[in-house]
Amino acid sequence: MGSRGFLPLLAYVLLRGLDATVLKGLQVFGALHPVRGENPISFCNLFFLAQLAVGLAALLPGRRTLRADLAALGPGDRRLLAGDAFLGLFLGPVAYYLALESLSVISQTLLFALVLPASALLARWVLAEALPRSFSISLVLIAAGLLLPAAATAMAAGRMDQSVGLAWALVGILAYGAASVSGRLIALRSWPLAVSVGVTNLVSALIFGVIALVLFGPHHFLLLQLWWVVGVIGLYALSLPLGRELALRLAYRHLPVAQVSLWSSLSLLVALLSAAVLLGESLQGPSLAGSALVLAGVFASRWRWPIRSGPTSVLLPTAPAPLPPWP
Repeated sequence: MGSRGFLPLLAYVLLRGLDATVLKGLQVFGALHPVRGENPISFCNLFFLAQLAVGLAALLPGRRTLRADLAALGPGDRRLLAGDAFLGLFLGPVAYYLALESLSVISQTLLFALVLPASALLARWVLAEALPRSFSISLVLIAAGLLLPAAATAMAAGRMDQSVGLAWALVGILAYGAASVSGRLIALRSWPLAVSVGVTNLVSALIFGVIALVLFGPHHFLLLQLWWVVGVIGLYALSLPLGRELALRLAYRHLPVAQVSLWSSLSLLVALLSAAVLLGESLQGPSLAGSALVLAGVFASRWRWPIRSGPTSVLLPTAPAPLPPWP
């Protein structure tokens, strides 16, 4: 793996691992500091401000050529952008947030590591990208490491909110898995960031803003005091979603989906350690055992066989043939 792909992938691993811990911290902090009896942090205003910051940062440098860049997109390209935005910027984040409300950071992190096999399988089906030779072994180890501890925790808790969290986690896993494929297709087209990141994030931010107005009313944004916006939500938006989005796009330009998904599962370690250190979540036996199984599954193919990128319809250095169309 070349350094051009490794460095952004390493940054993505660190930022992705810290995301759940910081988000859970915001949820808890908001619950402990209600404004007018309400938690001032919701998925609406949080993702509205986060995606607004990401969208503006990506769009402003390329705003002069934005109209021409958008006009050059075909109908299939527009559907690809819309599908990627819906999966990765709306459905996935909403499911991620709602799952985190019912689950601990450790339980949720273990579950969302299933994005790895989901992404690889979808990339194989849609993009014809080669899978690691021992992918079936990796899949069994990862499934055992993720599902068994999470199911044991849910059954031991005996609460309905655990089941709700598991259901939202499943939705998020499928959404992010599909978004990894659409993100790979977008990265291979080398569109300007103003198009691939700026426009989609701004549109998604506006949708979250409208949802907040419909569900909560204008007062929901008035609950946010200046120090909340700048010091809490603004810091989260600029340090995590923006950096993670840019790092992931750069990684997809140089590496196939299966490889990005495989190595990005190392964010599991970052999430577990940060949750234990910053939030005081205990690393119990099932979580530690599940983590060990997940990591064993992640590196199963690396121990014996390298990941071989076989013939694929998208990995073409000079692109003499057209890229796969979006349905």
